[in-house]
Amino acid sequence: MKKIKSLVNLLSNNFLISYFLFKISPPFWVLFGTKYREIYKSLAFTTNVQLNNLLKIANYGIQKTKFYKDSKTSRLKSITEFEETFTTISKENLNNSFNEFKSQNFSLSKYDLMTTGGTSGAPTKFFVPKDRYKKEFAIYHKIWSSLGYKKELRGVLRNEKLPIQKIYKLNPVTKELIFDGFRNNDNYYQQIYESLIKFKVYYIQGYPSSVFNFFVYVKTANLDTSFIKGIFLSSEIFLKHQRKLLKEDLSLPIISVYGHSEKLVLAVDFKGNNEYQVIEEYGYLELLDQRGNVIREKGVLGEIVGTTFDNYGMPLIRYRTGDFSSYLQYKSGTNRVLDGIQGRWQEMKIFNYDGSFVTPTALNLHDDLYNCINGLQYFQSKKGKLEVRIIPNKNYNEIVENKFLSHFKDRMAPDSLISIIKVDELKKRKNGKFILLESQINL
Repeated sequence: MKKIKSLVNLLSNNFLISYFLFKISPPFWVLFGTKYREIYKSLAFTTNVQLNNLLKIANYGIQKTKFYKDSKTSRLKSITEFEETFTTISKENLNNSFNEFKSQNFSLSKYDLMTTGGTSGAPTKFFVPKDRYKKEFAIYHKIWSSLGYKKELRGVLRNEKLPIQKIYKLNPVTKELIFDGFRNNDNYYQQIYESLIKFKVYYIQGYPSSVFNFFVYVKTANLDTSFIKGIFLSSEIFLKHQRKLLKEDLSLPIISVYGHSEKLVLAVDFKGNNEYQVIEEYGYLELLDQRGNVIREKGVLGEIVGTTFDNYGMPLIRYRTGDFSSYLQYKSGTNRVLDGIQGRWQEMKIFNYDGSFVTPTALNLHDDLYNCINGLQYFQSKKGKLEVRIIPNKNYNEIVENKFLSHFKDRMAPDSLISIIKVDELKKRKNGKFILLESQINL
């Protein structure tokens, strides 16, 4: 894959060659080979937990990996034994015992070292198989095919930073027309729109925040969206005000995917309704309550814990993701469905002076308030003090601002100080991802 990326980077400097290669490029199943084809064809998004895959990696971890070796001597035969044998692991465990997670059969030539900063401080390192992209592409392409996607060119709004003179670059292998995810202004959004029309791009992939910002402009400029066949979102939580614009106001077909850097679990909202079906073929997902008990009922909030099915070089088993959800559907013979995704604890707590807290979810606005802004972000440097940053639109006025203040004061302690700050754009991380709550409070 690194050789392919190097070639693509070289070609990106010559758009005509890249576009020619895209036009003559074969389907994905030819480009990515036998493994891709087998995975794509086998995917049924089954309702059943993949017990054989789970026990296979668990027993392998016990036998071949130093970190798990003392967990049990006999082979595991059930999920109950799996839960009794393996305690959960964290990023701290991985950072502190990095080499102990590598299996005896680990070969550096077959694995890539990945690093993620996340939101929790020190970077976390881990290895993934070099050919992992074949499964990733197969699963994502199968998911997107539910909206008719096959091998069309996709417009991409993620974390790419382009030279100012460039509007886009093209990846002929992955079939992506890549735009600058950091250039947030109306002139550039008009250029993106014209490029979509010019190259007959009907599918858009991106971070929810980046796609939302683009379509704020599209709606304000009263531009046609009838040619859009699908919006593919991932890598950020799909927020209520974003859903309102994209799905309710513009009636765009939405797929939102929950995944994470360690590539252990996957869940998909196929209709943009905040209902995430667990993809059982990808990895093993659990929800655990604060005491570490496995949740097997609807409506109970728990941390998402994942186990790989594929990474035999560095098997992460019962790894705490730091993300939270509850089951909307949990019944034998049906798909497990998550009721939305909530971010990490430090992104979920807005503190009152006394140490009590509310979550951003609890502060959700009514639709009439969402109609008056083009974006919102929370900032907290001290307990009991909350700064609400908003991008006002033409419907915003002093009366609306007073409604905002009343809304937040009603949901926080009476002695909390609320300030509304009007801004032109919201803060993002270095990788281009949006963060709903920026908190400087140490937990």
